Amino acid sequence: MLKSLVRTFRGPSRDPRMAYISRPLPRDLPDEQVVEALELAFAADPNPAYLVETLPPALKQVTGRDLQVMDRSVRDVTGAFSRTQVMIRDGDVGFWPGYAAMSYPLIRPSAKADETRAAIAAADGAGDAPAGPKPGWAPPPPPDRRR
Repeated sequence: MLKSLVRTFRGPSRDPRMAYISRPLPRDLPDEQVVEALELAFAADPNPAYLVETLPPALKQVTGRDLQVMDRSVRDVTGAFSRTQVMIRDGDVGFWPGYAAMSYPLIRPSAKADETRAAIAAADGAGDAPAGPKPGWAPPPPPDRRR
């Protein structure tokens, strides 16, 4: 209880690296441990876009628990704005079923993605049929311009 009271008065950490962490944190995970894990994660790869991959082992080393890290990054269509953030979760709290269908890590190409692409290309018959929407389809002849 005393730790909770001190955390309430002191507030969240003002470390600039905490901008990459989406709130709220798990209840029994203090900011100091997250900052320590961020140091380890940035030592492994200084690019914040890879926090989804580098932060879980760092959190395991610091806390001794398996915490889940979920990508919460946002980007606009033009690419002019992007904000990299991750959420640290304990268990399946707020688990959306669509995340189970996603193949992580989405950042780096994986062997699973290459296998899927090859299977789609094989099922599509790429290279066997002429380029067109249907078998036997050919583009229409050019218009007669003599009229």
